[in-house]
Amino acid sequence: MGLPGARPAPHRLVAALALATALVAGAAALPHPLPAPAAWHLLFAVGALPMILAAMAYFVPVLTRTGASPAALLAAPALALAAGLAIAGHFAGPLPSARTWAPWLALAAAGGFAAWIARRRRACIGHPNPCLAWYAAALGFLALGLAAVAASALRPEWAAPLRRFHMHANLLGFMGLTALGTLQVLLPTVVRLPDPDAPARLRRHLPPAAAGATLVSLGAAFWPPLAVAGALLYAWPWAVLLRTASRLLRQHGHRNALPLLAGALAGLGLVLGQGAVHGVGAGLAPPRASLPLFAIGFLLPLVSGALGQLLPVWLRPGVQSAWHERARRRLAAGATLRGLVLPLAGMAAALGYGDAPWLAALAALWLAVLAALTLADRDP
Repeated sequence: MGLPGARPAPHRLVAALALATALVAGAAALPHPLPAPAAWHLLFAVGALPMILAAMAYFVPVLTRTGASPAALLAAPALALAAGLAIAGHFAGPLPSARTWAPWLALAAAGGFAAWIARRRRACIGHPNPCLAWYAAALGFLALGLAAVAASALRPEWAAPLRRFHMHANLLGFMGLTALGTLQVLLPTVVRLPDPDAPARLRRHLPPAAAGATLVSLGAAFWPPLAVAGALLYAWPWAVLLRTASRLLRQHGHRNALPLLAGALAGLGLVLGQGAVHGVGAGLAPPRASLPLFAIGFLLPLVSGALGQLLPVWLRPGVQSAWHERARRRLAAGATLRGLVLPLAGMAAALGYGDAPWLAALAALWLAVLAALTLADRDP
């Protein structure tokens, strides 16, 4: 992932959107006058969704060994960004009618993007990297989540369960599967060692991960005990990947972004645990507690760790140099502390501790400072 010499067109856009996601994550955690649904849609629909689509546009040519993605493909994250801004405007007040049409705009972006991935898969010589199937499944969950929220506008009496399905399908289905698939390949890249077992793991673990995300989403929407079974299924591929990250930490120390990526996996485990607790007793862990936990405990360390490894490649594609190694060390400053603190801060925020979100804001600001220093470094 992010191999030297791979030069897909939107790499600078990915870097900008990933930084924006981290900053919005920190800002959404702080006190503000916006209604909570508007703030969360700013984070996930405006920040994370376009960033993930742009990142897929970068990675898919690498996974399929095909040419660079076309500039026209940037229309997909642009449409998703417009849809996210519109739905945030609906919840904030200025765009009351956006709920009826914004999900369809995002669905068009997801559908066009999925069609492009299918074309790239057919153009691949030989078999594509199995991570591509995780991206296709993730886009399927995105479409299901968007369809649910679109249906809720047509059938208001079903709005509450459909909204819960939408939230979990997007968090664990779209974002979770994208992250788990990418991390299978990104973790070995951080330590610069091949992982010959990764393709088999990717093929073996997609069915339980997808089934788990489905059951958690249905359980949150209709019958909470289903979420327990779903969390257990999802926990299998998560636990294997966490064990891989732990082994790499023991063997290679806290190399560059590795502690942040391991911390993101720990945060995802806390999200799964929260979902299971909700399934046992709905009053113990309401579904909305997943939002701060996911954003602070998982998404923020994930974006920070991925940027620590990939931002240098996106800024200067091609042959790796001393500048790239220096940039990775700089972006990983404090990675161990951030990897430990952010999952705990996410759990504290989910439990209602008001000071915990400030840690997320500080982590996002720290990432922005490190990225600015990297951009300012002009030495070869």
